Amino acid sequence: MEEKNRILIVDDDTSMLIELASILNQEYKIYTVKDGASALEKATEVSPDLILLDVIMPDMSGFEVLNKLKEDEKTRDIPVLFITGVADSEAEIQGLAAGAVDYVHKPLNDSLVKLRVRHQIQLLNQFRKIEHMSMSDQLTGLPNRRSFELKINEEWDRASRELTPLSVMMVDIDHFKKYNDTYGHQQGDVALKAVAELFQKSLRRPSDFVARWGGEEFILLLPNTDSKGAEDVAESIRLLAEATEIPASDKSVTKLTVSIGVNTRVPGQTITLEKFVSWTDMALYTAKNKGRNKVCVYEHPDEAGEGKNKESKQNIIFIVDDMEANLTVAENALAKEYRVIALSSAEKMFKTLTKFTPDMILLDIQMPEMDGFEAMKKLKSDELYAEIPVIFLTGLSDAESEAHGIKLGAVDFIMKPFTEPVLINRIKKHLDIDGLVRERTTQLAYRTEQLARRSEQLVRLQNGIVFTLADIVENRDANTGGHIERTSTYMSILIDGMLELNVYSDELNDWDLDSVISSARLHDIGKISIPDSILNKPDKLTDEEFAIIQTHPAVGKRMIEQMTERTGEADFLENAKLFAEFHHEKWNGKGYPNGLSGSEIPLHGRIMAVIDVYDALVSDRPYKEGFPHEKAVSIITGDAGTHFDPFIAEVFMTINDKIDAARIKLS
Repeated sequence: MEEKNRILIVDDDTSMLIELASILNQEYKIYTVKDGASALEKATEVSPDLILLDVIMPDMSGFEVLNKLKEDEKTRDIPVLFITGVADSEAEIQGLAAGAVDYVHKPLNDSLVKLRVRHQIQLLNQFRKIEHMSMSDQLTGLPNRRSFELKINEEWDRASRELTPLSVMMVDIDHFKKYNDTYGHQQGDVALKAVAELFQKSLRRPSDFVARWGGEEFILLLPNTDSKGAEDVAESIRLLAEATEIPASDKSVTKLTVSIGVNTRVPGQTITLEKFVSWTDMALYTAKNKGRNKVCVYEHPDEAGEGKNKESKQNIIFIVDDMEANLTVAENALAKEYRVIALSSAEKMFKTLTKFTPDMILLDIQMPEMDGFEAMKKLKSDELYAEIPVIFLTGLSDAESEAHGIKLGAVDFIMKPFTEPVLINRIKKHLDIDGLVRERTTQLAYRTEQLARRSEQLVRLQNGIVFTLADIVENRDANTGGHIERTSTYMSILIDGMLELNVYSDELNDWDLDSVISSARLHDIGKISIPDSILNKPDKLTDEEFAIIQTHPAVGKRMIEQMTERTGEADFLENAKLFAEFHHEKWNGKGYPNGLSGSEIPLHGRIMAVIDVYDALVSDRPYKEGFPHEKAVSIITGDAGTHFDPFIAEVFMTINDKIDAARIKLS
């Protein structure tokens, strides 16, 4: 059975507590207290979903209780609905400005109380749904990247305290882009869901955790699991994926494989959590580079070359020379440090390359049939071998031959006859350089991939949350249907015009326009706090009601600040906050909520002011018909320099035909 929402009722009048409890107890779990101090204690103890708070109480008034609730991190986000027997509009405005969400008046009307409470609970549940969305992947139902980041921080701290191993594995679906291109994105979604289900079959313990990392990548967290255990789990997942048949819409069967990177560590002072996850990604990248459908366990450089695997860690050196004596000398000199493969011709070298990939080639220049220069050209023409470093072995001492070799791509020359120290030192130097370059190149490549995936995921998450929040606002306000979609479209057109006409272009060029325009959808989010009776009133608002409406920019600012604190997201929500707080400011300083004027108003607010008013002018309302486009343009032009930034208003007038075309299309 679904748990009931919890409501705390605070009133010094016992009869009022009983009456409110009897109205609400069938739908909600009710707690009651009779004074402010008890209210604060109970709110901390039970974390109610809503507080009904009497305004006038002895010892501590409702306003004082509300202020203390807002000061406490544990209770500041609990919505408070004031109970009052005083019909005082100024007091109501004061309460709403202090953070109350609505009022219930005495004597109580049962239906009205239920409606007001139900409305606030519905809003709360919608916000929880949004919070759940922000922590889960909508396609697979798995937790998302942000959820994983919170979880791994908890497990990292626990493993640090208990000195137990922590394992992470990253899983990537092989050739998923090709799969999507072949079968279509809808079938790609089916495949992603199928892979997500594999993890449920492979992970047995409640403490194991899996999340969608982004795109076709998943990440798994295995607390108190050593490297061997993690590798076994990874291999079982790989085999299960390999054997899984994924049905297609045409009743055919498709198959996929996965690559997996594994990393295990006992957290300590020498490793950070960021490095731990980064090394796991490096292991995944290695698994993909080795041909995919593989499990690769990350080995720290300090651990490489230890134990039974030491031989397999040796660098492979090809020595290619037609003189047996030179091959013998080089082989004897290098055999202790490297795995040496001696070859008497370039032809044999190319045949051996089909079986082994060397870390370096020592290549004689003067050989029959195919000399070193020809062999070098052939190596560089094949992308499989082009990056293998080559050192020429030569008895030629002329600068022209050396220059030609360097031009072809050789990294060095060693003169024959060579000595063992010279040979070893030259090879070691170039292997160290090549290893460093490859390491940096690999790191750069996977970090670039990582950033691209992260960026794509953030955009999807931001848009999903923004559209859901915007829908909540718009669904509550029956008078402004389609307003958010229209203003977003008009804003895009207006900003394009400003850039074209070089109006505030320096500032606009610094914006991520897609992100900014998406964030503008939240400009009216503060209206969530406005009572339905005012928001959907069919007649013109009274002065008192309009004063309550005027609180929505400040409320919107506070709501977005709370989102920023919770999510850590800065840029996107900062843009949203600027739209929410400043879109009702006026150029002449007579707007609200801050009374800013001129360029004191952030550019976000000055742009939205024009768009917001234009849409209000041309849209029908219960108390008025929408104006024709031409009249709306005339009004905005006439208010340039008073209500609107004159430069933006001039751009609007210049491109108003494009705005009108978009309006007609949207209608």
